Amino acid sequence: MQNKTVVILVNTGSPSAPTAAALKPYLRDFLSDPRIIELPRWFWLPILNGIILRKRPAQSAQRYQKIWMPEGSPLIVHTDRLSHKLNARFDESVRVDYAMRVGYPLVDKVIEKWQEKGVEDFIIFPMFAQYATQTVESVMDAVRDWEKRTKKPFRYKVIEPFYNQSGFIQALAQLVRIHRSHPDTHLVMSFHGIPVKSIRRGSPYEKQCLETAQRLSIALGLKEGQYSIAYQSRFGGDRWLQPYLSEHVLELLKKNVRSIDVVCLSFSVDCLETLEEIGLELKELFLSAGGQTFRCLPCLNDDDHAVDFYEQLIRRRLLT
Repeated sequence: MQNKTVVILVNTGSPSAPTAAALKPYLRDFLSDPRIIELPRWFWLPILNGIILRKRPAQSAQRYQKIWMPEGSPLIVHTDRLSHKLNARFDESVRVDYAMRVGYPLVDKVIEKWQEKGVEDFIIFPMFAQYATQTVESVMDAVRDWEKRTKKPFRYKVIEPFYNQSGFIQALAQLVRIHRSHPDTHLVMSFHGIPVKSIRRGSPYEKQCLETAQRLSIALGLKEGQYSIAYQSRFGGDRWLQPYLSEHVLELLKKNVRSIDVVCLSFSVDCLETLEEIGLELKELFLSAGGQTFRCLPCLNDDDHAVDFYEQLIRRRLLT
């Protein structure tokens, strides 16, 4: 396979099945990543192995069972569909595959598969619009680890976060226009949270999230008061980026905002955090507290406008 480049779309990962047995090794690997849990290993690992992995796998399995698709994990299914659509945009000199940082298929296994076919050139595409060490650097850790271990030629380029690029913003704006319950419904722009201490250490994540939100609000023609920003999925006892999403929607109710649409802007494809945490748990919280209507908008997934944008990013990277 001379002159072939393989593009690998990389996301965080998913368990192989919605069962406690499958969740235990997945959570062990995910929560053992020092990029994810920024605590001393001597302190954290006994807590993980002695406490968390005893109860959390069964609890997480119940959550996954609510959103599992006939074809499998939503994150895997949507990423697979996206890779197929992108493959159709290129000739045989460029192939698009996908991998996961945790779970199946692992980054090193996918690289190894293509190396065995004679491929030496890769483009690593972390599927995260905004940069965070918990996401982008975790992916790159896996790539760099493989680079040290492999005995075969391995050259790679990386597609950088695209939080402010016009193609991304326009794809998001089109998606919101199509799926909003009503143009006047209050729009909550949700981002995955990270610990505040990461921002203090220099992470640009919060700034990039705010720029994505600002650019999207301009593209949609939204004025102050028609949208708001919040952060979801906090973990542990540290202070994370605020406002926290669950508390934020309750504050909106106090301001007599009874209908909301939520769009998740730090996820490229739908997953547990969008479908279950937002689409089910947050919806139940909002409606039970007095809300009237709630809609969780889909992620970009394999939307054609998103595919157009990703294709442009890949072609640009092939030339540099």
